[in-house]
Amino acid sequence: TISGHERAVNGIAYLPGGLGRRLVTCSDDNTARVWDAETHQPIAEWGGHEAAICCIAMSPDDQLVASGDIEGRIVIREMKEGQMKHAIDTSPGSVNSVCFSPDGTKLASAHDDESVRVFDVENGGLVREPIEGHTFYVYSVVWSLDGARIFAASWDTTLRCWDSDTGEGIGEFWTGHANHVMSISLSPDGTKLASPSFDKTVRFWAMDSGDPIGEPLQHDNHVWAVTFSPSCEFVACGGED
Repeated sequence: TISGHERAVNGIAYLPGGLGRRLVTCSDDNTARVWDAETHQPIAEWGGHEAAICCIAMSPDDQLVASGDIEGRIVIREMKEGQMKHAIDTSPGSVNSVCFSPDGTKLASAHDDESVRVFDVENGGLVREPIEGHTFYVYSVVWSLDGARIFAASWDTTLRCWDSDTGEGIGEFWTGHANHVMSISLSPDGTKLASPSFDKTVRFWAMDSGDPIGEPLQHDNHVWAVTFSPSCEFVACGGED
């Protein structure tokens, strides 16, 4: 057990490489913390947020970490020294998900205001106007492996694919869930996505077409999270059951 946060822990990011194996966690206590993954000892405690932190993500090169809070602030920080690179105040309401592009130059974020935003990591500015189209909270975002597409999951029960350059939707909304979609995960080979929902299922989708793949996995209660194994052979999912 690793303990130290004073309130609920909402996200974990794993750093496997150059600085030694570390975990970065974010919490309702308004802090992000760094831990040694081997000894479980604390290494650093980071501020920068004045509200509960909902989400956290590492850049592909493990040099930066981004976090978002319930009042709309995104913080991008240098991992090695913990120095804050940007503090970006977006819109009222929660930042529910942050995800770096595969080349690490952009950061996508999912918001309570039903939008997806894309930021330039170097200068902290918006790359374009917010991407709109969902009709309820956008709860999760991921990039395609080539960085050309952004996939979003929403409480409006749908998923959507967006052109990351233009912000235009690609194809129709992906439908099938009967309740809030809580997150989205891209397989390591980039060919399929998985989405867990409050409808007690995990569904699979073809990345290129949005077509459903196979039958949904059934849970006994709301499902919050899913991730693929590195081999793509397995998924792990967790929920209120």
